[in-house]
Amino acid sequence: MIDKNTGQLTFGTGKTVFPITTLSELKAINLSAVHEEGVLGNEWIHYTVKNVLIAGKFFYLTFFFHEEILDSVSFIFNDCEIDLTSNWDCWSEKREKENAVLYNNWLDKEIGTSRNFLWGTVWASYDPKSGGSSIGISYK
Repeated sequence: MIDKNTGQLTFGTGKTVFPITTLSELKAINLSAVHEEGVLGNEWIHYTVKNVLIAGKFFYLTFFFHEEILDSVSFIFNDCEIDLTSNWDCWSEKREKENAVLYNNWLDKEIGTSRNFLWGTVWASYDPKSGGSSIGISYK
């Protein structure tokens, strides 16, 4: 999915998101029937696609654009379809920390242990402020 040489994201459907992909181009790719756009009014736009099936896993990805230019991507994945109606009742810090380990192990297999590249940085971590774990990609 992540090309460590270029930073491009390739999806099981043969669709590719490049570090220079614009918001308009991402919308045209149509990664998922379930998506939403958040216009923040400060030149930032969040575009989220949900339950994108890649290599047997379901991904929930948020692309962060500044003035139509892709800045970063944050995502999670699960072996089964991600419940879009879940709430905080099923949350636990222990599970989120376990997810951070799972995501780091996935990155190790996907791109190796190096996380800094000429095109940007990749990481996986637990964020205690948001209460969640995710994988992040920041483009230069």
